Amino acid sequence: MTTQRPVVHALILDMDNTLYDWVAYFVPAVRAMVTVAAKLLDVSEQELRGDLQVVHRSHGNTEHPFALLETAAVERRLPGVSQRIRHEHLLPAFTAFNEIRRSHLRLYPGVADTLEAVRAAGCRVVGHTEAKDVNINSRVRSLGLDAMLEAIYAPRFVGPPHPLGTGRERARDTIRVRVLPPTARKPNPEIARQISDQLGVPPARCLYVGDNLSKDVTMAKRAGMLAAWARYGTHHDPDLWRDLVSLSHWDPSAVNAAESAGAESPQYAPNATLDAFDELREHYTFAAPAGSRAVQLEPDCLGAGSAEG
Repeated sequence: MTTQRPVVHALILDMDNTLYDWVAYFVPAVRAMVTVAAKLLDVSEQELRGDLQVVHRSHGNTEHPFALLETAAVERRLPGVSQRIRHEHLLPAFTAFNEIRRSHLRLYPGVADTLEAVRAAGCRVVGHTEAKDVNINSRVRSLGLDAMLEAIYAPRFVGPPHPLGTGRERARDTIRVRVLPPTARKPNPEIARQISDQLGVPPARCLYVGDNLSKDVTMAKRAGMLAAWARYGTHHDPDLWRDLVSLSHWDPSAVNAAESAGAESPQYAPNATLDAFDELREHYTFAAPAGSRAVQLEPDCLGAGSAEG
């Protein structure tokens, strides 16, 4: 007897390491940036990496935009000058970052085709991430996800403006970002319920897909949603992972939590485990919700452009 697949009216997607390998692009890009910047600043790469981690920890964000401009090495080498001038001096380093990003940032196999099929079936599709709005907008633009997602839910970036001015950010908006409070963190089920409510789809008809069992899956299950674990997104090159930890803002407990992301909770087990994104269609039937309403976005919830490049 064939088991009937659950019907899904809204697909809610974690972004990093669910739709693309964030570690495989971000760490090599930072490595390239540090190599160039260290020469421009006449410091060792090891010292500059340590400086970057200090900045990341001070902001609680490993992707803090233009963290390089706030490092102690830059303060010593370029004291008393504007961020615009610092950016100009270090432009080759930022260019190196962006070049590696362009060559390494790719959707996982099957993502584009699967999302096209899901949307063609009338199912709602949105993203949800803990990455700040400015960072996720940059990745969306690079990957062409603006054509695949209705909107993205992300916390607002609170920090210095783009060194070249805010006008540049607004000019490059590509997708609507529904801004969450800066402190909105997984696995708070209220976040998932809010998304469900704004989509006009009951939680039981929502499917959340993510790579982190303790955050993504637990949050979805507590909110009454279906949950699929993107197990494929937990496999990282050990060397890249060590580099990421050495750069990150994480304290020891956060590192342990990140490295335990694949530890399953019996209370909140996923409804499906994926070893490839396109396996979604083997487990679920995607369809249009009856009488759904469009995502309502206030003007101040629009994306703030890119701060990565």
